[in-house]
Amino acid sequence: MKPAPVPAKLTQLARLYGVQTSYQDMRQRKQEAPAESLLAVVRALGADVSDLNDVDRALVDRQTELWERAVEPVIVAWDGKIPPIAIRALEEDSGATVAHTFVLSSGEHRNGETALAKLPIRNHARVGGKRYVERVLTIKGRFPTGYHRLRVQLGRRTSESLLISAPKQAYFPFNGRDWGIFAPTYSLRSQRNPNAGDLTDFETLIDWMDLHGGRVAATLPLLPAFLDKPFEPGPYSPISRLFWNEFYIDVEQYQNPRKSKLVDYRREMAFRRSVLEKDAALFFQDSGSGSRDRYETFCRNETDLSLYATFRAVTDRQQAGWTKWPQRLRAGEFRSGDYDPEVLNYHTYAQWRIQEQLADLAKKTSRNRQFLYLDLPVGLHSDSYDNWRHQHLFVSAANGGAPPDPVFTQGQNWGFPPMHPEALRLDHHAYTIAYIRNHLRYARLLRIDHVMGLHRLFWIPKGFTGDKGLYVTYPADEMYAILSVESHLNKAGIVGENLGMVPREVNASMKRHNIQQMYVMQYALICDDPKRALRSIPSNSVASLNTHDMPPFRAFLEGTDIDDRLDLGFLDKSDALQERRQRAAMRKSLLNFLRRKRLLNGKREKPEHIFKATLGLLASSVAKVVLINLEDLWGETLPHNVPATQKERPNWRRRARLSLEEIRQSEDAAETLQLVEKRRRRGLQGGTKR
Repeated sequence: MKPAPVPAKLTQLARLYGVQTSYQDMRQRKQEAPAESLLAVVRALGADVSDLNDVDRALVDRQTELWERAVEPVIVAWDGKIPPIAIRALEEDSGATVAHTFVLSSGEHRNGETALAKLPIRNHARVGGKRYVERVLTIKGRFPTGYHRLRVQLGRRTSESLLISAPKQAYFPFNGRDWGIFAPTYSLRSQRNPNAGDLTDFETLIDWMDLHGGRVAATLPLLPAFLDKPFEPGPYSPISRLFWNEFYIDVEQYQNPRKSKLVDYRREMAFRRSVLEKDAALFFQDSGSGSRDRYETFCRNETDLSLYATFRAVTDRQQAGWTKWPQRLRAGEFRSGDYDPEVLNYHTYAQWRIQEQLADLAKKTSRNRQFLYLDLPVGLHSDSYDNWRHQHLFVSAANGGAPPDPVFTQGQNWGFPPMHPEALRLDHHAYTIAYIRNHLRYARLLRIDHVMGLHRLFWIPKGFTGDKGLYVTYPADEMYAILSVESHLNKAGIVGENLGMVPREVNASMKRHNIQQMYVMQYALICDDPKRALRSIPSNSVASLNTHDMPPFRAFLEGTDIDDRLDLGFLDKSDALQERRQRAAMRKSLLNFLRRKRLLNGKREKPEHIFKATLGLLASSVAKVVLINLEDLWGETLPHNVPATQKERPNWRRRARLSLEEIRQSEDAAETLQLVEKRRRRGLQGGTKR
């Protein structure tokens, strides 16, 4: 049965809020958003609607709201050139004067004044009995890279805009052909630290990589996580994008090794915290400590630190996320009895320790001409500090997710509250700028998770299934401008995770703004073209065989991931058989291609030979960076994460099969890295070209 058609005025209202009323699914079929979903989402975005009877009034309210803005809250000046600025006013105010002041980040003021009637008319409308006119203000000259303010005085009304003056292309720190290693930090283990990795273990891995010529050290997000009550160790459900995870501090004391192959976050964090609490108590007792000055400077510079530490201390006292707190606490009305002062000191001290270690690691890698490659998650835990601190920026009535596909027929609900696109603009993107800067003070490369989210995000209203979700648009131009400004200010590169079904305009925008894309072999395999097995590898890319959300190379080659999805019920026997046939065709196509490139010689090669040949193919390509999954070096078959599973699989917990000492002693691993280094330095031989 076909759903009832959506009323035209509801469609109009939705579009005024940036809501897409339809989208193309994976089979290129048009999917229309149902009326009840549109109502729920526009309500979540601020429309005063309970049902269809309210739409007419809400439409007038929204139109009035937009026309009452004298200027847009954010303006982008690409390469410093300001576009024509829309000035909106009531028709009856045409005799008013427009006075404008640009306040540059340097403190310089640029003033101007003109009669409103002298500005050319671009648009007009009649809304709610009032007539509005949109005129255009043209500003000559260019503005330096950075964030500036525009104040517009129109009669008695004053409006302020953020002016983002951004190079059209983001900065990228090198043009060469480099390579690096990816490894989840928690998975690393060593004789000094046998249970879960820390930043010192990650540094040891970087030193080993450096011996073989590797320059890019990549890991999963290092942001803080709930590791007690609440408990959510997943790196893509952090407490904040503004602070860091004290779990990764090198506490210089370690427990006896455990037999488990999995990280026990609760137990390990409890132990590390006990050490840090003792350190903190001694630190605060010794006021004459030489490091006290560094700590005091750190606290002064971290403007949100005290509030963050208080939030964490209250969470510890409540043993629950903030959405379950009493109303007074949810509103931020904290009193001295709501938390333990020593716990507050612990969280402040822990942030100082983790950020000192991150800073030291960043300085060391920079001296060695290496690059820390960090990861920025698209979402946050629903009980996160950022959600609590900036409640007006998040929409609690919906969750981010993905539309239905052949595997997830009801769509995917990722469980995090999406950000409010208009609230971000009205807030002049202060939070966005803060979390990008927080990462780029340590990272020379930053991966933007789900880069399509800069353009649009799939929202699932609370109480609805994923197949009733829809897309909400975001101010992509403004987001790219911020990334460009910050990349230039910090001399860092930006990489966008653009895997899966991505609209053409996303890849076009990434290319236009010099955001590097990801190229992943598992997505690039072609089995129906006898002349090639892989799609061409673009030069503006970070190339790899897989990602943390995919099976390792050997598992993919042997199809064990298909068995796992069958066991999970994601596939039935018929689908699994079809996938096995397709995987066999992919493998055959890949092997033939590698033989034609003379990267394989025999007819029945072992998996390790196919791995080295395929990795050699990527290494010979024009990709800016080739990233190697550490565990592929020894043929691991277990993934770190199986998407859409929670309790069914031990996601984000698996420790590496080899210790750091064993990795350093592995002649086979060293030989593979030497092959990659040789091909990266030699030039474009045997690789695919764009």
